[in-house]
Amino acid sequence: MANREQVEVQTNFRAEETAGFCSVCNKIVPRKADASCSEGEHEAERVTGLVPLNADGQLPFQLPKFNWGAALMPPVWGPIHGALSGAIVLPIIIFARNVFQNALDLPDDASMVLRGIVWLITISIMLSTVYFMYFYGRRGYGLAWNKSAISKQPEVTQEMFDSFLKRERLWTALSAILFAGFVFLVINFWL
Repeated sequence: MANREQVEVQTNFRAEETAGFCSVCNKIVPRKADASCSEGEHEAERVTGLVPLNADGQLPFQLPKFNWGAALMPPVWGPIHGALSGAIVLPIIIFARNVFQNALDLPDDASMVLRGIVWLITISIMLSTVYFMYFYGRRGYGLAWNKSAISKQPEVTQEMFDSFLKRERLWTALSAILFAGFVFLVINFWL
């Protein structure tokens, strides 16, 4: 669905009568006549999925803005949804925990400079972990959309969209359970 001709060949709609997910805008957007993004002026290759617009030219549905399943467990959610970089979050979390423990265990005679450096590194690693989790939460629905079969369908219906959202809600529940278990283990082994 990279250009206008492909959109028109695969459906009985003209490109400007459809919408798709723009990976730059991170939302479903109407297409222009050349099948590109109408909101951010992004090229047609960045817009996936064919969503027919309503009779009044409005979008029939929109992706939620934040994916809690992706935010809570990027090491599990990411690789399964084709975002392999999500797997790096787990080693960062483990490293952050170890650095934090080392910061707490500094000897009493450690210099203030050393303490400052260790705590600066500790806080930086923890903030980067939170940033990765936020990134996956913010971009999660788009990553899932592009990985799923919904982005390759000749026409995305409301039922298909609802099924997609249901699957992502299940991932949110699973991620919440895994996250709670992970927090329990961290607290249990730390104390």
